[in-house]
Amino acid sequence: MKKINFISIGIVVALMAFATTFSGCLKLQKDYNRVTNVDTIDAHVYTTAWGYIKKRAYGSTTDTIFRRFYDAIIYSGIDTNEYTKPNRTYILLANSTITTASTGVWAKILNGSTAGKSWKSYAAADVKNYLLYLIAQGLYSHYGLHLADVTFTTLAPAGVYTTNPTGFKFPGTFVSNPNSTMIVHVSNANTVTSQLDYPIVINSTINITSSDLEATNGIIQVINSGSSVLTPIIPQ
Repeated sequence: MKKINFISIGIVVALMAFATTFSGCLKLQKDYNRVTNVDTIDAHVYTTAWGYIKKRAYGSTTDTIFRRFYDAIIYSGIDTNEYTKPNRTYILLANSTITTASTGVWAKILNGSTAGKSWKSYAAADVKNYLLYLIAQGLYSHYGLHLADVTFTTLAPAGVYTTNPTGFKFPGTFVSNPNSTMIVHVSNANTVTSQLDYPIVINSTINITSSDLEATNGIIQVINSGSSVLTPIIPQ
């Protein structure tokens, strides 16, 4: 009988210890505050588009992603104030998008035969028109775009892309773009293999790789790809 009592007492002590521990866990769980729906990456660049380009071109010796793009702006003679004006969307090209031997801007757009080695291989006026084509009037990001195409006006002069310009080498059949417009939509596909979730697509062919950066004067969209290039062709 005494043996049974010892067992009973042991069970009671064990249950009391479990209850104390469990109540402590409940208290900790009750006091825990979980924060949800908070962005972990700040999309603000805290400067104008022009300030951002300069900073990531020649601002350091390690971060030079827009160096060739900055060089194009200076060489073309475009007014750099265009990159400080408000209510615009700026498409920026990373170095690889410009210089890749067979598929970059120098090889596929601004040359009819052999890719150049610098912007000086091409007419400054052609470079300027192309840069103006990469600036849209209005704000375009995931927050306002949809699956259906939206056409927007760029700063490129109307008429510069009505015929295949001398010195240009657009891939495929040239399609006239008399108003220098651009079409854009958000893809309904989650392209996990390229680490792009529902990317913004321009002219039905080019994906934005870093999207919706918020400059103090507009939206920045970045193309960082050596395998494809944005041309002023509007697919029909």
